[in-house]
Amino acid sequence: MKRADVLNVCSLSLILAATLIGNSASAISLNEYLNQVKQESLGYKASAEQSEASQLKSREADLFFTPRLFADARIGHDGKEQFASAITYDRLKTQNYSLGVSQDFSFGLQTKLSYAMDRIEVEGATLPAGMSNSFWTATPTLELSMPLWANGFGRSARANEELTRQQNVAEQFGADAQAQGTLVEAEAAYWTLASAQELVQVQKRALTQAQSILSYVTRKAKMNLGENADVLQAKAMVEAVTFQVQIAETQEKAARRAFNTFINKEAETPVSALEGINYGALEKVPVPTQRPGDRYDVKAAGAQAQLAQASAQLTAERNKPSLDLYGSYALNGRDEEFNEAMKNAGKTEHDTAYVGVRFSMPLNLSATSDVKSGALKASRAAELSYESKKFNQEQEWTNLVQQMSEAKESLRLATNIVNAQKAKLENERGRLRQGRTTTYQVLLFEQDFSQSEVNRVQAAAQILGLQARVKLYQASVEGGN
Repeated sequence: MKRADVLNVCSLSLILAATLIGNSASAISLNEYLNQVKQESLGYKASAEQSEASQLKSREADLFFTPRLFADARIGHDGKEQFASAITYDRLKTQNYSLGVSQDFSFGLQTKLSYAMDRIEVEGATLPAGMSNSFWTATPTLELSMPLWANGFGRSARANEELTRQQNVAEQFGADAQAQGTLVEAEAAYWTLASAQELVQVQKRALTQAQSILSYVTRKAKMNLGENADVLQAKAMVEAVTFQVQIAETQEKAARRAFNTFINKEAETPVSALEGINYGALEKVPVPTQRPGDRYDVKAAGAQAQLAQASAQLTAERNKPSLDLYGSYALNGRDEEFNEAMKNAGKTEHDTAYVGVRFSMPLNLSATSDVKSGALKASRAAELSYESKKFNQEQEWTNLVQQMSEAKESLRLATNIVNAQKAKLENERGRLRQGRTTTYQVLLFEQDFSQSEVNRVQAAAQILGLQARVKLYQASVEGGN
């Protein structure tokens, strides 16, 4: 080789190396892309927002057995005629104020502790001597109620709490499944584009090689050192590889459109080079032996099953006969002065106490029975759906592990074939220069080598896609080979 040719080759090598280093430095990594998806994808942001909303809403269940403050204030008058009363009056003016705390307990007890202040003023009445026409009454009251049949010992209350909680938990898991699915699909889109970019480069290298052979055999034919058939074969090879380049570029454009969709960009927006496929790392990637966890859709089905159970419990309790034991105890103070009325309310001379029983039941026993049966069947259906989800998950996981193991073996074989085809091609090119083989034979070897590279890219893409699916069984999705 001439000195000038050596210098040209060295210069081209330096330019190529600088280009590759620059592309590597600016290449978009998978983690960078997934972070862009989290920030730009409207679908992902909607799912993440819904997940957070459902998680916060699930706190509503904590409010069922929390103390509640209540207050009431009312001012008015009553001027209707009195037809039968020991004392008649023109108008009765009242002021009513009350403040209290109520709480339901998980074992069924319902409590209410309140303090009421009432002012009564009688206008236009002739009252007995010593009786004031204006006075205050103070009434501290404790009320208790305990259900014994329907909602016995708090069954309905606890079912309501569980119903509210699991409804929001199911919504949260459903939103998490959508968010995680978006990231997994985005990762698959990343590797699809990375594979497509690499296939374009493979086909372009094959085209460059085919064009080099065409130039070589054309020069030989012009010098009457080669056959015209070699030129025709080389031209056919160039046309065939040009067609393969066009197909690869079309696939790359489709992959780029899908890639841009996940980051909310226009479909035809140019994409920088992505990280290349690390074949060595993929050959060593471990095949998972144990499932990392349940998928979010399976968790959502579990929450739905618990939701159906709580709903069935609530329906059954709501349609039972109700039997409640209740009681109330109050102290009563009365005086013309506000403070004195409050002091008198601390004495037991004028207390009020009662206990009672309340009972009611639906009379349509047939409808009640059907409602209970329907609720139980709905609960059973949800449980069966959950069991089916778990079974399918196990089957799909087993299939996923098997596919990954087979894909690794395919990649190993594809890499060996690439190495063998490369060695075979380089040897045949040397023989062609020595005139010991035909151009047709070299063209065949060129095709074999290019196809082996395509097969290796496809085998690697399969592993990367399977790796993305594994992340459906994890609590979070992180990028990486």
